[in-house]
Amino acid sequence: MTEIAIYETSLSIENSIVQYLFESTGERKLIKAVQYSGFETKQGQKIYNLGFGDYDSETKSVSDRANSNNGDMRNVFNTVLSTVPKFFKDNPGFPIYVQGSDSEEEFEEHCRNSCSKRCDTDTACKNRNRRIRAYTYFVDKNFKELSKEYIFFGFDEEARTFVQYVPKNKYIAVLVYKKK
Repeated sequence: MTEIAIYETSLSIENSIVQYLFESTGERKLIKAVQYSGFETKQGQKIYNLGFGDYDSETKSVSDRANSNNGDMRNVFNTVLSTVPKFFKDNPGFPIYVQGSDSEEEFEEHCRNSCSKRCDTDTACKNRNRRIRAYTYFVDKNFKELSKEYIFFGFDEEARTFVQYVPKNKYIAVLVYKKK
């Protein structure tokens, strides 16, 4: 089995926010953060949103819209994924909600104003849902193995609800539970 390259993370917890900070050492050195922010659903269930992006140490904020293109995408992605088991170990019983910042309704309009792909208004934005597709591709590819420890639900955009995750289906968000 090949070893997966990941960056070393440091844990920070403040209020309902759990952060794993690490240094991306591609073409330049950048501080990145994987952030789990707690929120309550309308039904009163606590869920943690997985956010990821460049970390601004002055404002202590995470920019999840930035594309740093630092040349180490695989290591960064693997590092983000490596925080999931750590999070579940320290926060048993709470699910993780994953949705890319490019899946939000207003993303497409914003993208069209600055996009180099020049999608016309009659076609779907080629950048929309790109980030969640990276996560669902990983889940699809490893679904059998991952299903031993986790339960997945995908958000069906047409039905406007979460459904049992089926590999290769398109979802705009994923909800992950750790099996007990």
